[in-house]
Amino acid sequence: MSDKHLSADELDLYIEKELDEQARAELERHLADCAPCRGRFARNQRMDRALQTLPHQEPPHDLAVRIGSAVQVQVIQDRLRRSRMPFISMATIFSLLLMMWFGLQMVIALEENGTLDFLWLMRDRPDVVSAYSIDAVWALIEAVPLGEIALTLFALFTVIVLAQQWVDTIRPPSSFSGLDGVSSSVSNTRLMHP
Repeated sequence: MSDKHLSADELDLYIEKELDEQARAELERHLADCAPCRGRFARNQRMDRALQTLPHQEPPHDLAVRIGSAVQVQVIQDRLRRSRMPFISMATIFSLLLMMWFGLQMVIALEENGTLDFLWLMRDRPDVVSAYSIDAVWALIEAVPLGEIALTLFALFTVIVLAQQWVDTIRPPSSFSGLDGVSSSVSNTRLMHP
């Protein structure tokens, strides 16, 4: 043993009598000289004795089958999720192209309707616009291509949704959702070493 304190693993091996004679003798010499390690050793021994007194309960007989089934379901779901990837990728690309097309149509409509000219007029000559404010607002409403704007926004929303699905398809799931029932039954069953 070195002059540093014993690790939790070394103390566990000593308590469980899994050390050879030489390592056990070195550890006992260290414990004789080191009060902090003796204190940790005493706490670990008390904990081990308390764990030994708890009743031992066997896990349910079908636990392995349930775990295997849940893992199999997760594997199948993962395969199905990945099989959708080419379709989601193509739909995302198509939606992106469609959004670009609608965006171009929107810019063309803004130019043809004079909306951009009206906006430049508002910026350069606010006095004229303020003199005819109600007429200016109605003219702006009539000039704005609402259909093209709505189609562009809808295409943008579609691209965002499909891109999120594509990311979810390539990213592994964060947890095994099929193992929720199994994990709760394992946590309810105390597995103790004899």
